[in-house]
Amino acid sequence: MEVLVGALLVLVGATGATVTQRHLDATGRSRLALLALVPYGVLIGAGAALVRGWDLMAALVVGAALVPLVGAAGRLLEVRRARRAADRRGEG
Repeated sequence: MEVLVGALLVLVGATGATVTQRHLDATGRSRLALLALVPYGVLIGAGAALVRGWDLMAALVVGAALVPLVGAAGRLLEVRRARRAADRRGEG
């Protein structure tokens, strides 16, 4: 039962983080993403701890830190790709 609940938490956390990141990007509020993604990182960390049998507190902290960092890195790559594509089209 723990594995099922853990997998559900990871799924909800990942889905919520994706939807939140895309919504904030689309509305021009990307700067809020670092804070907005922390709860989803906690969900993912808790789910991973339940599924893998890890220490719960350590997994919560790691999830809360890594998910916003991954979101920021993804956004940075997206912005760089868009800028590079605009330069190739002569829009930059």
